[in-house]
Amino acid sequence: MGDNNNPSQFSFCSTQAAILLSQSALSRSIQLSPRFQDRALSCVGVGCASALVGNTESSNGRISTAYIALSTLRMGTTVWEVKLENSDEILSTDKRSRGIEETVVSNLVLASMIQHREGSGQDEYDSMIKEILDKDGDELTVQSYKVTGSNGRSNTQDCSPAAGARQIIQGDANIVSILPVLQNIKNDDSSQSFQMETALADGENLFPNDVIIVPGSYNPPHHGHVGLANAAVAALRQMRRTEEKGCNEVSSSSNMLRSRYSSLESFSTSSSSSSALKNLWDTVDKYEYDPTVLFEMSVTNADKPPLDPSEVERRVSFFPTLSDMPKDWGVILTNAPLFSQKTSLLDEVCSSSPFSNRKMTFVLGTDTFVRIINPKYYNNSVENMIDALVQMKEKGVHFIVGGRLEQTESGSKKFINGEEEVKSLPVHVQEMFTLLTEDEFRLDVSSTEIRKQMEEQK
Repeated sequence: MGDNNNPSQFSFCSTQAAILLSQSALSRSIQLSPRFQDRALSCVGVGCASALVGNTESSNGRISTAYIALSTLRMGTTVWEVKLENSDEILSTDKRSRGIEETVVSNLVLASMIQHREGSGQDEYDSMIKEILDKDGDELTVQSYKVTGSNGRSNTQDCSPAAGARQIIQGDANIVSILPVLQNIKNDDSSQSFQMETALADGENLFPNDVIIVPGSYNPPHHGHVGLANAAVAALRQMRRTEEKGCNEVSSSSNMLRSRYSSLESFSTSSSSSSALKNLWDTVDKYEYDPTVLFEMSVTNADKPPLDPSEVERRVSFFPTLSDMPKDWGVILTNAPLFSQKTSLLDEVCSSSPFSNRKMTFVLGTDTFVRIINPKYYNNSVENMIDALVQMKEKGVHFIVGGRLEQTESGSKKFINGEEEVKSLPVHVQEMFTLLTEDEFRLDVSSTEIRKQMEEQK
């Protein structure tokens, strides 16, 4: 494939150029996907680099060439190398013009996408190509490269969560995404099964705005974790709706677009393009904001050895077994046991909300929340604690806190969600926290109790 890092060997019409374009397109596609986890493994990046000659007297026997690359996370990159017949033996009247050559290459780009999307059989594939390449001297060769992502990471055969954990432990990555991959595709959705596979590492992780991060050790994950994440999704949706209503610029822009559309519709109400625009506009109004949800597990620990990769895989394997776990939610492994480290890592891969400076929302239980605002963990300094929170806020950090029942001295139980602790913070820091009420979330389940039950059943 050549050395992409050596400028002296690089050509703008080459396999390398097409691959770089397709990988860049793949990364951008993943970033723009409204539901990152659901679509990341389905995203495709396409790149084309060509040098076309056409029917010109100055061609001097030069051959028109094109390189079409199609990249996916799971299958790597496929490159079509195309040579179009343009020899001097062909009559001038039979040679393709430059415009026709561009059409041929454009059709090949579409053919590569159709073949990938539809999974066309070999016969259908050959027939399609023969219709496009209709000159006897035309050539097409296909090469596959196990390279994906914007940083050229090798796509190894081992895509297990354990492999992702090893990347963290060995220092090859600081953040690894593990996404659900459909294993059995059948007409009956209930028979479909999912498997968690390592898909992205470091810079390949480009999360859309308002990503929800649910940190935990997940030993094991349970319905309480999923329930808390669902409550956080509902809370963030409500926040987003409120922010959208208060955004005057978005409102005025929307009215302007509607005005333009109305003018177009009155100009040609019978036009098929006008109908298509109307259908497209209707879908915009019906779009429902759906945050990305990722369960975060730090493989490393400040005071203990790293988790064994096999243990990481055991814990991750529980997620697909949870009946209420949405099939488009994922897991990220990090080298970030501290919140300051988590925010620094995610600051590089998260996008800001278009309606606020919020980039990431951490979902916490009350116990973790209390530790975050405890001066004990900031050299017993309230000032240091406030400064640390302000730095997080500047990076777009937001917290959603779920409460729990706590035994009082009188023997009764009281629901606590950190309300009293938040009131003790400065107002500009209080804005970082959204506290869920008992009606919004309360599920009394413990990982410790589940582990005891699992041990008893052995």
